[in-house]
Amino acid sequence: MLDGARQQGDEVADALARLIFRQGSGLAPTGSRLGYNHLVDLADALATDAELFLVHDSHLSACFQQFPEKLRAYYEPMPAPAWVEPDKLRIAAHLWRDNSLALLGLLYAASLPACYLIANGIPALYDTEKLREQKYIFQRIYETGLMLDAVMDPDGLRLLEDVPPDDPDHAHLATALNALDPAGQWRPRDGKVVRTAAGQAGAPALDPAAVAVKLRAAQSSQGTGKYLWGRGYIAAKKVRLLHASMRYMLLHPPPVAAQAQAGPAATLSERLRQRREPWPVQRVGQPVNQEDLAYTLLTFAYLLPKGLERWGCRVSREQKEAFLHLWRVVGHVMGLRDDLMTDQWEQAEQLFALILRRQGRGSPAGVALTEAVAQFLKSYLPTFGGLRDHLPYTLIADQLGEQAQELLEPASWRHVTDLYGRFLKRGTRAGLFLFYRLYAVVDRGRLSDAVFGTLAHRTSEELIASWRDEYQRNPFYVPTDLTTWELKRGVDAGFQARLTAWRERIFVGVFAAVALIGTGLTLLVVGAVLAAFWKWTPAILVAAGGMLALLAAVWQMARALPARFAQRPRLGAAPLRRRSRDSAR
Repeated sequence: MLDGARQQGDEVADALARLIFRQGSGLAPTGSRLGYNHLVDLADALATDAELFLVHDSHLSACFQQFPEKLRAYYEPMPAPAWVEPDKLRIAAHLWRDNSLALLGLLYAASLPACYLIANGIPALYDTEKLREQKYIFQRIYETGLMLDAVMDPDGLRLLEDVPPDDPDHAHLATALNALDPAGQWRPRDGKVVRTAAGQAGAPALDPAAVAVKLRAAQSSQGTGKYLWGRGYIAAKKVRLLHASMRYMLLHPPPVAAQAQAGPAATLSERLRQRREPWPVQRVGQPVNQEDLAYTLLTFAYLLPKGLERWGCRVSREQKEAFLHLWRVVGHVMGLRDDLMTDQWEQAEQLFALILRRQGRGSPAGVALTEAVAQFLKSYLPTFGGLRDHLPYTLIADQLGEQAQELLEPASWRHVTDLYGRFLKRGTRAGLFLFYRLYAVVDRGRLSDAVFGTLAHRTSEELIASWRDEYQRNPFYVPTDLTTWELKRGVDAGFQARLTAWRERIFVGVFAAVALIGTGLTLLVVGAVLAAFWKWTPAILVAAGGMLALLAAVWQMARALPARFAQRPRLGAAPLRRRSRDSAR
């Protein structure tokens, strides 16, 4: 079955890719990569103002009218499968919100490196020479973080219903009846909807609850009456079309004559276009095939909650299977076959292990990709204590075990196996374990929501957003010329250094908040023990120290970190400098 899946792409998205990329189609603004990228621009607008797509006379809807009907329909809400459970989507989103910083770290330490173990999958899509251009792979890593944030956010994936289940004033039903019967003047009245037009006072009233039941029964005969929608839905649709565009370009290289006429390749995008040999389908399967897509989905759905457990977080079976369920919905949106998805934990574990046994091995491209992820991780970390040089590699090795050796350069692997690396690995694991034990202590209070919910979630979003201003190329674009991969004007070494320093301050600020909470809680426990078994005076002093530590943590969370968020370097803004004493005077 998996052999067959390896030769299968995505018929629906592939047909759209052919419509976009075929030359001479006359379908302005389609017919080129620019047409594809214009469609991505409109999808970006959908991500922030999705409902405007459903308003037929909106500007956004009018822009979509430029495209053929098949492309317009691609981004419409799609019928939800009967197996979708909104409660599980909420549980998974809550797990992401409470642990988004840790899950973002696991994306870089577990999910992406595990993807690069499939030598005939993602690494095969890249030329090792191109991977030396760090700006290229960094943009792709950033895009992966964007998608993760979009689909995992509360309401990132949600259901629309034809008949709202909770409509106490029955306004939706009255609006629908007036559209069908404009002369009727239907109005909500006394729990019913009544036709109030002159001469029709005796017309029977409709019981909205009964009508809703009948409408839902009619919908169930044609479908569920529910539709998938939201920011995460749009993001998954964009990635699905990007996969199809990659398949098209790899399977349809330009003719040799056209390449010769174009001259030698001078830019990355030209080298991409001037691939002379068709993709080796018989040897490695279709590009972004169904087996690779199923495995990649599991690196998120299965490895992320598993990684949380490995770091000491208590993840219930309900939470793990809700996480799998959410990504099963994502896989459905992205065109993955139903028989290659599951929301049962043991089945996910077996499928992941099976594909890894079939396809898992190191490769030069896989090593280059993993080293790029490690460099990406370094941009978040402070330099003190050798953290920046050692921690990315120890995190990857902690998650992947000995398989990490197949993905790291020998010099990088030495950072894992030397004395400091082994100490850092154990220390990091112990610190994370203590972190989550403290989390269990405060899990039912407002402090927990502030630290592990709102603050952690906002911090992860700020870190993801810190990559947004650097490149001229928009997320999920297909390269059209060199400028799509160029840094924006003003993004020089100085700007990037300030951005790296800002990320380091954020890391230190979050670490300080967690450390203060841990110290405060520990001192309170010690104070209680002293009061019970020894003397009150030292107990009061110790408890007072604990309260001061907790107050300092609250200040760090409520004032210091939000202030640092606002200091993120922006293009066109002069770097902030402390005034000297002379200038202050």
